[in-house]
Amino acid sequence: MSGRALTVKTLVLASGKALGALSAVILTAVLTRALSVEQYATHKQALLLFAIASPLLMLGLPKALYYFLPGEPRRARAALVENLGLLLAGGLAFALAVLLGGAGLAAERFDNPALADAARWVAPYGLAMFPMAALGACLVARDRVGALVRFNLGSRALLVALAAGAGVVYGTAEATLAAHALWGGVMLVPALWMMGRAVRRPVKPIPLDGTDATPPVQATPPTPPERPGWQGMAAQLRFAVPLGLASLLGTLSAQLDKLIVSAMCSTEDFAIYATGAIELPLIGVVTGAMSAVVLPELTRFYKAGTPERIVGLWQGAMKTALLILAPVMFGVLLTGPELMSVLFSATYTEAATPLRIYALLLPLRAAVYGSVLMATDNTRWVTASAAFGLALNGILSVIGVGLFGYAGAAWATVLTTYGVVAFMLRPMGRALGCHPLSLIPWRRVAVVLVAAGAPAAAVGLGVWLGGDAMADWPDAMRLVAVGGVYAIFTGAAYQISGITTLRQLADFVRRR
Repeated sequence: MSGRALTVKTLVLASGKALGALSAVILTAVLTRALSVEQYATHKQALLLFAIASPLLMLGLPKALYYFLPGEPRRARAALVENLGLLLAGGLAFALAVLLGGAGLAAERFDNPALADAARWVAPYGLAMFPMAALGACLVARDRVGALVRFNLGSRALLVALAAGAGVVYGTAEATLAAHALWGGVMLVPALWMMGRAVRRPVKPIPLDGTDATPPVQATPPTPPERPGWQGMAAQLRFAVPLGLASLLGTLSAQLDKLIVSAMCSTEDFAIYATGAIELPLIGVVTGAMSAVVLPELTRFYKAGTPERIVGLWQGAMKTALLILAPVMFGVLLTGPELMSVLFSATYTEAATPLRIYALLLPLRAAVYGSVLMATDNTRWVTASAAFGLALNGILSVIGVGLFGYAGAAWATVLTTYGVVAFMLRPMGRALGCHPLSLIPWRRVAVVLVAAGAPAAAVGLGVWLGGDAMADWPDAMRLVAVGGVYAIFTGAAYQISGITTLRQLADFVRRR
């Protein structure tokens, strides 16, 4: 497969994640206004059950289709049926667990009686989402990226419309979760049809020389496709379980802070924390696109025996992404309360605390560290780092919440993420034959942080001195004024320091 084809496919997946994050922000903006704090917390806690259980029961099976479907002339349909059968079994197990006591157990553990009834709607939602999880991998593996983009656009728009409408009309978590269940049932039908259509005929191979010509194929008697069976399911499980383990550890680590806050804090505190403990959709666009472009090249350099070129390319991508992420971090630190109030109403202004703490992760997001380990065939360290992060996050979150309330969970997540990166630098340096600390362009990082941080300090000082004059301004006006002034000052600082020009920065954002 050509590097360009791989890049396009990965970009589609990254854009899907960014689209999902953006639709989640829009839906959250509606539900935080339509639901009471208690009802919104119940809505989030019910979906948290699915977020925690799904990676455990999916076992990495959707990712197995990237191996079993591309270029498969005979067993594509059988492989898909086997995969969907295993996913459906996982969905049934999840639904039965929720209906046969899981909802009540979660309500008791989270000290939220309303969750017992509301969480039952997550059972049919999960039952639909498990087989639907195979759609992205199936269509990408069979070169149906256009159809995937259209499906993502339409399905996300429908979800926002149904869930937001249910929240506005009924004002209860049960209604919004029922809307999620209805959406899953409706979208499962076209998803299954699209997957079945994708495996109906073999995919035209993409030649390595970039041409469209294909060698002639001699006529042979048609061979009936092999039927799905237990042997094929076992093969997929052997391939998928290691991937599922890494995915499970990563998902649990990402959701662990919310789970601990839900168990140790009040329902209202959980609603505030869950609203603010997010990363902006921009992060997925920048880092996802960067990884898509860099990963194929990293692999090519490694196979060619030129690891020094891997270091240069990886650092170059980090330097470019940092130009965007550093100002975003300081912008969130400056305008966090106004941003939360404008997006999610004044009730959630306190959500600016976890949002600001999470923003401290943004300089770290300038690089995708696992890409180097994957490109150099060191994937075991990806799993090891995920396990290390899960353990560390659990310990720090329990201690942090006990000492500082829900803000402690956000600090635990930030400290854990930096610890995981430090853990990964050593095997990265060993694979590339260099000192781990030399992988980070420290001088460039310092220059960008100063260039973006100095204007933030100046604007922050001005806001503090002029606090009385701006006290009566609406939050939206403060957000636009402070954010606009900071953006102008930062652009000027970049230009004066020679880091980059405004045209180069705009071109980078436009390409992503």
